[in-house]
Amino acid sequence: MAEKQHDDLVRDLTRLGRAIDPPAATERLTTAVMDRVTALPPPAPAASRWSHRRHQVARAVMANLESRRRRLALVVAAVLVTLLATPPVRAAVLDWFGFGGVVVERGTPGPGPAAPPPEVTGDKSVAEAGDAVDFIVWVPIELGAPDGVEVSADRRLVSMTWSDGRDGVVRLDQFDGRLDFTIAKRAPRVFYAAVDGTDALWFEEPHEVVLLEPDGDRRRQSARLAGHTLIWQDGSTTLRIEGDLTLERAVEIAESAVAVP
Repeated sequence: MAEKQHDDLVRDLTRLGRAIDPPAATERLTTAVMDRVTALPPPAPAASRWSHRRHQVARAVMANLESRRRRLALVVAAVLVTLLATPPVRAAVLDWFGFGGVVVERGTPGPGPAAPPPEVTGDKSVAEAGDAVDFIVWVPIELGAPDGVEVSADRRLVSMTWSDGRDGVVRLDQFDGRLDFTIAKRAPRVFYAAVDGTDALWFEEPHEVVLLEPDGDRRRQSARLAGHTLIWQDGSTTLRIEGDLTLERAVEIAESAVAVP
């Protein structure tokens, strides 16, 4: 009786395994399998009937587990689709996104026009700023030498400003985009752009900007309304340029950036 139940289990599990539609084998997978097969030692003497059945059961169980995994993945996907179809959940997901260490929240900023970006009064050289941080610092040659350069106390942020050029006050902030979020923005709209063929974000309208602590808390004293802003990445560094600029001029400045040696 026990042997019959065992045979039934083997039959059912085998049928289940054969019912699965596996993905087509790629050339890379076929080559890897053949390499492993040719490296196997010579086959051992024929196993007993029980040993053969035991291997059959093991293979069938593994096939059953794979089938369950696939069904679970489909269920999870279905649940996510259902949740995203619910307006409150969809709004919560779509109302924010991250870009190179910047978290962008879609929303209406506080009232009032954007003021010119704060000028940097630090007197460091760009070389000293580059030595003080663990990421590559960039300087746009289109603007010339900056009038002010400073490094934040926690060495997470390098800021520069230019004040006397044809563009008015221009501010450039940069930080390691591989780390957690460093800057948060709240804007009604954001537009996608490109700098040297890489993705960039363009903020056309006044929007809130605030620096973040390493744990994600907002530095309330840093909150302000910002004007035209372009954000892009150069290598692992995220750069943010702000000023009374058109998108075309901001991109021109961004594409002139060179790494500080």
